[in-house]
Amino acid sequence: MCTVTYIPKGKNKYLFTTSRDEHRDRPRAHPPGRHRIGQQDVQFPRDPVGGGSWIVAAENLSLCLLNGAFRPHQRNLPYRHSRGLIPLHFLEYTSAEAFLAQYDFSNLEPFTLLVVSEQKINEIRWDGEDTHHKVLPSDKPEIWASAPLYTREMLKMREDWFSEFLSEYPSPSVRNVFEFYTTEGHSAPYSALIIDRENGVRTVSICAIEKLAGKKKVHYWERGVDFA
Repeated sequence: MCTVTYIPKGKNKYLFTTSRDEHRDRPRAHPPGRHRIGQQDVQFPRDPVGGGSWIVAAENLSLCLLNGAFRPHQRNLPYRHSRGLIPLHFLEYTSAEAFLAQYDFSNLEPFTLLVVSEQKINEIRWDGEDTHHKVLPSDKPEIWASAPLYTREMLKMREDWFSEFLSEYPSPSVRNVFEFYTTEGHSAPYSALIIDRENGVRTVSICAIEKLAGKKKVHYWERGVDFA
């Protein structure tokens, strides 16, 4: 939900990765499993509290949800439902345009939804009052960070780290990406890619969708466990 990277790796191939930052008291998420939604087979880790997910690998799309839109916001509980259901709801629509036109955004906490296809990346933000839609090319790397947790300065720091990483690994493996997440900025636990803050918020997992020609693999790492 918190720091997301997208790395194209040639025709119909990419790595789409996100860390998940949560309070240490939140129940542990269920590791990625296979599910059937409508007519689609999908894979995603499930949040036991809201019942949804923050990253979803569908047949033709990969989706990731970040908390917040552009800047930190005041929470106004109760909300209609968990934001984690939004990536799953998106699969019921034929396009990002249809989702924007027909979905009920009222009384939902601000969020950013990233929808990756082979042709483009749809970036959809809800700031609590309005939706904002941007289309990004799928042949260029991108990085995003959760607005409530990271300042613009921290995002710039991440952009610099990401650029340096790609200069060293222009076509990184999943292991390379996981090592980037678990080591970059480790000397600053408040702003690093793996955070551990005094208020109890910490990075609890990393999940990567590896899109290969004709198939997808979902890789999952939990804090305190070595990744394969």
